[in-house]
Amino acid sequence: MMTTLEQTSSNLSPLERIYAEHRYFIESLNGHNQGKLSHLRLRGIEELQRLGIPTVRHEEWKYTNLYSLLAKQFAHARWVDESVASHIVSQFSQWGTVVPVVNGRLVASTAPGIFSLKEVASSDNQLVQRLGTIAVSEGNAIVAWNTAFLEDGVVVRIDQHSPKDPIIITSVLDTRQGNVMAHERHLVEVAPGGSATVVFVQRTVGDGEALLNQVLECWVGENAQMLILIVQDGTANSHAITTHEIELASNARLQMVTVSIGGGFIRNMPAARLVGEGAHAELYGLTIADGTMLVDHHTVVDHRVPSCTSNELYKAILDGRSMGVFNGKIFVRPNAQRTNAYQANRSIVRSPRATINAKPQLEIFANDVRCTHGCTVGRLDKEAMFYLRSRGLSPAEAEALLLTAFAEEITAQIPIESIRAHVNATIEHLFHADELA
Repeated sequence: MMTTLEQTSSNLSPLERIYAEHRYFIESLNGHNQGKLSHLRLRGIEELQRLGIPTVRHEEWKYTNLYSLLAKQFAHARWVDESVASHIVSQFSQWGTVVPVVNGRLVASTAPGIFSLKEVASSDNQLVQRLGTIAVSEGNAIVAWNTAFLEDGVVVRIDQHSPKDPIIITSVLDTRQGNVMAHERHLVEVAPGGSATVVFVQRTVGDGEALLNQVLECWVGENAQMLILIVQDGTANSHAITTHEIELASNARLQMVTVSIGGGFIRNMPAARLVGEGAHAELYGLTIADGTMLVDHHTVVDHRVPSCTSNELYKAILDGRSMGVFNGKIFVRPNAQRTNAYQANRSIVRSPRATINAKPQLEIFANDVRCTHGCTVGRLDKEAMFYLRSRGLSPAEAEALLLTAFAEEITAQIPIESIRAHVNATIEHLFHADELA
């Protein structure tokens, strides 16, 4: 049975529906709509009203139609059934410390260094002051949208003495009462000399459609190391828009691996900002899409100071009527001399109905740099297929072997064996390699 809000907003445009959901959300805070968070929410909704929802007329969204997704009429998730998290936790417990977030709200966690953003914001003014300083609402409709509904998320604080176990932030969206959307805001702080591993996964409970709008703000201190893994292997009714902003201090190291091998509509927007000399960033991404799946990677590596390095490799395998998008930007600011940056995008298109839109970009404003980029799109190598066939492999076996090897250049970058084994097993199943063995 529909609520009064759902009955009222069912005939509204997507943007009008968001406004109606926001008014209801603010009213539901029951007097807790005060202070810094309230100010951020107000700025967020005002900026969203100014910018509007991105359309295909926007250069950054020309291949990704957000309106077709919003036509599913997602409702802002307003209920939290913590019991749905119990079986999710058991699925990922072998990976590390599982931190379940149900419909955008953190389910109580006793792990050291892990807190609820909602609770911390009420007592830690310093953290609240940093909120929104990396992922800013101004000029970014998706972040503004997330900020307008800012309520909860995960705060991770890592120092040199913190446990080294991977932190598995599990986004659980409960669709048993209809199509839902959840907004998560996560903050990660790695102190100088610290080391952290954070893994993001998403799961949907129920038969409805689920849309996650996830924003991460991450600070990596001097000589610290940060590993971020994103495993997107959900069902066709699981959709995600992620904005991950990471700032690297002097001699900090970032490794980020995104594996998008299941879901419906996926848009990932990672950004690494190198603000301290000697910082290094590595971004890897793998897309395997079939059916009508859409996976869009918009990456930014921003070299702001001298003597920093970065390496970026994104690969895609597309079949059916799926679509892949890669838009990678490397900025080298005027002061960022002695920059060394590399970017590559490689795609295999298996079906004449599948499409890939690739746009690697370099914007260089310094003269003492070494920057390269490249992009290739094609089909499987005929000579390699012939070689494998001549060794007795069937066409299906040869194709599965080549595709798996193509993907494993990315999955090999996952240093956690249990996660890497899970991802590789899923990929082998997608290519039916497990059935051919």
